[in-house]
Amino acid sequence: MAPRTTKQFEEIRTERRAQILDAALHVFAEEGYHTASVSKIAKRASISKGLMYNYFTSKEELLKTIVLEIFEEVMEGMDMKPGEVLTKEKFIHTVHFGIDIAVNNPHRWKLYVSLTFQPDVMPVIMAEMMPHIQPYMKSLSEYFGKKNYDDPIAMMRIYSAMVDGIQMHCILDPENFPVQKAKQLIIDQFA
Repeated sequence: MAPRTTKQFEEIRTERRAQILDAALHVFAEEGYHTASVSKIAKRASISKGLMYNYFTSKEELLKTIVLEIFEEVMEGMDMKPGEVLTKEKFIHTVHFGIDIAVNNPHRWKLYVSLTFQPDVMPVIMAEMMPHIQPYMKSLSEYFGKKNYDDPIAMMRIYSAMVDGIQMHCILDPENFPVQKAKQLIIDQFA
């Protein structure tokens, strides 16, 4: 048997890292961040606690990594760049993608949402996310400003709340919620 190549080691490391993050998301969501332990996460990931510390230094680092990676995944799917001026077409794309992310992977999104609703998690998430979120909030506010809304910041928050609510309904009642009608109503209202 030939020794592993550098590329093979990197693939194993990438796969193991993803395995740990998935286990952490499940444990945090199911047991609560505060009561979750590194030992429980390692057990769920089928690795030793010591090996897990080769990937992440703490439970808080795991939480921050999960949140940032999901945020980056969403922004990549929306194809938005920080501070980008939104066109009508780009806005419509963000509506579709922002809702479809919950439709296409409801289990993962449910875990993420349940994690974000934990009181001891929200301060960590907000501290970590605000610097990343602000450029996108600014882009959306500017979009609503160009649409001549009196209070574009309020409209950005209302739009975001609508998408959050639709995502929640897609998670809770995926068989019956009228996803396409909801998307069209948002597009008709804001695009």
